[in-house]
Amino acid sequence: MAKPLGILGFQKAIRGAVRPNLFQVTHAWPDTGVTVPSLEGAEDAVAYLCKSAALPATNVGTVELPFRGRVIKVPGDRTYETWTGTFYNDDAFKMRSAYEKWIQLTNGVDANVAEADVSDIFKNITVAQFDKFGSDKLKVIRSYELVQAFPVSVSQISVAYDNNDSYEEFDVEFAYQYHVTKDGLTTNRVSA
Repeated sequence: MAKPLGILGFQKAIRGAVRPNLFQVTHAWPDTGVTVPSLEGAEDAVAYLCKSAALPATNVGTVELPFRGRVIKVPGDRTYETWTGTFYNDDAFKMRSAYEKWIQLTNGVDANVAEADVSDIFKNITVAQFDKFGSDKLKVIRSYELVQAFPVSVSQISVAYDNNDSYEEFDVEFAYQYHVTKDGLTTNRVSA
């Protein structure tokens, strides 16, 4: 007979769990034509101004094979959805301007041509999840590297007279080829 589950067993099993606010997003910028946003005293403005993001989804399609009135389902191809980060808008619009310029490099507004070689616009994005326990410094317990990412949209920013106690923010949606996961020091390649 199975032992009933108790609260102390649950506490031991979950170990404090993972806190969704202990994360960091970082990425490099294209070398061509993008002015890299910087903040005084900040090494990486992306890490500071990324308000929210998500750990990327992993999906495998399904192939249905009909046979004599029945359907067998087998694994199909991997697909990678777009990934979105939400950013605070700094008072000089540096972050938003950089993402707008990055998109401009991929396809110009008037001429409908790219301003940079396609290989120059791809940059990897890292989303790191930290552990709250164990030492005086945050330790990365899992990270995802989105390989060859590029922005596909920069969202609108809503403005309103009655919006007093908040900061402007905007979303940037990225496409990427595949992602690589890292557990502590172990790397697991999750590729196409």
